[in-house]
Amino acid sequence: MAFNFVNIIFINAFRSRNYFKKRKYKLIRIAIILPFIMLSSLLFSQDWKEELRLGKKFYVQGDYEAAYQKFLNAQKLAPVEIDLSQDIGNAAYRNKNYEMAEKAFSAAAESTEDVELQTKQVYNIGNSQMQNKDYASAIESYKDVLRKNPNDKAARYNLAQAQRKLKQEKKQQEKNQDKSSNDNQDQPSDQQNKNQEGNQNDKEHQDQNQSKNDQTQSDNSGGQDQNNSGGNHEAKLTERKTERMLEDLLRQEIKTKKKIRGVESNKENQNRSDKKW
Repeated sequence: MAFNFVNIIFINAFRSRNYFKKRKYKLIRIAIILPFIMLSSLLFSQDWKEELRLGKKFYVQGDYEAAYQKFLNAQKLAPVEIDLSQDIGNAAYRNKNYEMAEKAFSAAAESTEDVELQTKQVYNIGNSQMQNKDYASAIESYKDVLRKNPNDKAARYNLAQAQRKLKQEKKQQEKNQDKSSNDNQDQPSDQQNKNQEGNQNDKEHQDQNQSKNDQTQSDNSGGQDQNNSGGNHEAKLTERKTERMLEDLLRQEIKTKKKIRGVESNKENQNRSDKKW
């Protein structure tokens, strides 16, 4: 019994020693790790605050692109409860990135329950839509602002401007559609006119060719008539020459006969005279 009792005491003491030893090591590890955790947390906290500080600095200097990037980095590094949507939206709007500005202002409106702040963000959303030429959406945003604050003169003025811009846009679209339809209608008629002009040109060309052929035929016929008349004239000349030759022959023959007769009469007279002697 005494041996067992001593043995139990010894075992418990050994276990207690091991327990305290393990606990000691655990505490040592916690003591080592905890400063690193606190330091890293402090560094992250300083990082997003530094990014926010630089973003505000760039914004004041007018470098809205750099300010926008810094605000985004600060939002990524900041704790969950920190919302920088307002700063991001302002920088994006100034940088003419109206689509991103609309998203940032929408996030800012959803992150607060203050009606006045929500109305302000909706007004900023309407301005972003107006600048992005989304006039229909801008009209709805300004109407929402006026429902919450009917005395907002800026929202009322911007609503009238958005409505006027939307009307102008619709009129321009109608003009473009009418012009497009007229162009489509005029295109076949222009083609028909071109075809008619082409047919008329072909007809004129054919007429010209026909007139040329007729002129050629008339020239040929004229040449043939001239040739025929020339042949008839030559035939007439030949007949006249023949008649003249015959007449000349007859005259020569008559002269010859007269000469013969004269010679014979002279002989007879001579004979007669010879007989008288």
